[in-house]
Amino acid sequence: MEKFETTDYKNGIYCVDSGYDGSGVAAIYIIKDGKEATIIDTANNESLERVTRALDELGTAPGDVSHIFLTHVHLDHAGGAGSFAAEFPNARVVVHERGARHLIDPGKLVAGAEEVYGAEAVKRLYGKVVPVEAGRITSPRDGDEFFVGKHTIVCLDTPGHARHHLAFHDTAANAVFTGDSFGMSYMELVRPEGRCAILTTSPVQFDPYAMRASMRRIESLKPDALYPTHFGRMLAKGAMVDSLYRQLDIYVKIADESKGDLDLIREGLRDLFKEESARQGCPCLASPTGRVTTLALELNASGLAIWYGKTKK
Repeated sequence: MEKFETTDYKNGIYCVDSGYDGSGVAAIYIIKDGKEATIIDTANNESLERVTRALDELGTAPGDVSHIFLTHVHLDHAGGAGSFAAEFPNARVVVHERGARHLIDPGKLVAGAEEVYGAEAVKRLYGKVVPVEAGRITSPRDGDEFFVGKHTIVCLDTPGHARHHLAFHDTAANAVFTGDSFGMSYMELVRPEGRCAILTTSPVQFDPYAMRASMRRIESLKPDALYPTHFGRMLAKGAMVDSLYRQLDIYVKIADESKGDLDLIREGLRDLFKEESARQGCPCLASPTGRVTTLALELNASGLAIWYGKTKK
């Protein structure tokens, strides 16, 4: 498995391994031009030290961070937003309008995470989730642009994983920071031949049809690379992309055939992961105790069951 803390992807793009729940799980990206920099996603409070160290090594002072872009407000992406905003006093926090209120008052967000993961796990992973001052928040419209030196960052409304999901297109680097809108690929899924990836649903806003439309929109930009939060640079073409569309179709089929029964959905996803393990050459997808399976299976099953219950019954 590739291991690193900070990687230079060139074109002004850097990846910091946040250390969230282990190595190679959640990336925090930095776009830098001259002394100015922006941050994309924040993982949790403990990630801040790694980011400040990376920025120091890159010659960027805290006051030179102009924006903190959040793909969405799920805590593995935005749990550290309040702490990051306090550390970088000149940074605007850019988040979908549907997510802004949860940054200002994160109580419901934390309570929702506790329902999914349990209060003890949420405390361990996130500590005290710090609110963001309302005056620091900017909620863009689809297509709005922000500037980091010569980099133009275009905001894309990309629902599917969540209704409050944004992706960010860096037109100078022709890169799209996809959050959870175009699959995830933990470092276990890196092979010599390329990357494997799996889709991530979410309790409680998963919408497979919106996700497909968002993926098609991102593809239409013909990006040179994708940067999902989970984890690192991926190419937006080939077998990996084909597998994500295939998985999306099968996710819907599993939910329909199970009629939303959670146990049957889990069983269907286990079978799918085994199939994808063989198809993509990623043994960890077939492991019932592997990190990829244990992190993804329960969340994906819950997301599909809730989606079915909302739309099919």
